Amino acid sequence: MNLFEVADSDRKSQYRNMSEVLEACRIQDLSSSTNLKASRIRSLLNAYRLTKAYEPDSKVAYVVEQFPNELVYALGMIPWNIESMAILLAQHGCADSFINLTQQNNVSRDICSFLRGSLGVIMANCYPNPDIVLANDQPCDCLSKLANITSKNYRSPFLSISTPTELNEDTLDYLAGQQRRLMKDMAAALNMEFNEADLDRTVQHSNEAREYFCQTAELLRDYRLPGVSRELLEIFGMNAFGMQENVQLCKTLYQEASDMSKKPENKRSGKRVLWAGQAPDGSHEIMQYVEKEVEVIFWAPLWNSNMMKLNPDDPYRSIAQRAIEYHWHMERFEVNLAEVCDSYGIDGIVISNAWGCRNMLALSPMMREVCGEKKIKYLTINVDFMDRNNYAFNHVKNRIDAFLEILE
Repeated sequence: MNLFEVADSDRKSQYRNMSEVLEACRIQDLSSSTNLKASRIRSLLNAYRLTKAYEPDSKVAYVVEQFPNELVYALGMIPWNIESMAILLAQHGCADSFINLTQQNNVSRDICSFLRGSLGVIMANCYPNPDIVLANDQPCDCLSKLANITSKNYRSPFLSISTPTELNEDTLDYLAGQQRRLMKDMAAALNMEFNEADLDRTVQHSNEAREYFCQTAELLRDYRLPGVSRELLEIFGMNAFGMQENVQLCKTLYQEASDMSKKPENKRSGKRVLWAGQAPDGSHEIMQYVEKEVEVIFWAPLWNSNMMKLNPDDPYRSIAQRAIEYHWHMERFEVNLAEVCDSYGIDGIVISNAWGCRNMLALSPMMREVCGEKKIKYLTINVDFMDRNNYAFNHVKNRIDAFLEILE
């Protein structure tokens, strides 16, 4: 693949390009979406912040998955997750033209489809022009490479931090120091002022939202709460911790989950399946098919990293600890997976291998070992929720049927 430069960096043109794509997708049937009030708030919040990013005066920072966005919000910038935005388009059937564009430009189909989809949106010039591009090699080094390519395409400053895998005092000091320097480098690159009090404020917002997030996850242990685990997954994917409006979103979800838990019929019952790996949206045929038979709990929101609140007295060090916890570390994930299976009453695990994702392929043997130790059934499916050329429901339906049958 040859590098290219985005010729028209005018955000009005980019907004128009994106609007044309979305207009073509409006016939999509979303009738199966959740009825949670929190889901509607999230949709409105996403629409507002994404539209805001196209305004000429907005400061936009492209970020990768699990970047510590508290640092971005502290400078008054809008974080734009280049991969999550492409996934959002794919959820509503809008990714085909972008995938086709990458193939026309000789991007290898062996690369993770989520990265190819993201690159396709950039090639189509549908994202708002970034003021800066930020990376932290999580959850994979491929995202950092994509961020670096993106910065060259848009001729934008590129800054990155390296997150160690092991968690100890030395790695915490090392990463916290990088983050302190990053704040100064971001401010200098954008000719902005940075005040530590602004970071303190975003940390407070992050902790307030996280408190409601954790309380909601706790309720899921003992109650069947339709749509709640899915909403926790979506909030995790937004990575809006540090944004003031996210506090109200998480609070609303907790209040709804708490109200549902008071109804006798919502006491936990029936079979529970833990979904590990990339999950399609709730209206996808796979999710509709599985959830007719069992309750699905999503693993990612229940990682230890998502249960952490930040230390307001030493925010950089606690953000560093959370970042290291986010790494797909085999031994730490094994401990967490075993605990989740026990405390959430898991009967089976769906291991969802997304096309081209090396991380999930590496984690799969560990998850199968945990299932063997816990005498839990598991199903491995190979799917592609971005590139429909690599997916057909009939390819996995028979295997899902057999899995559901042995669960019963």
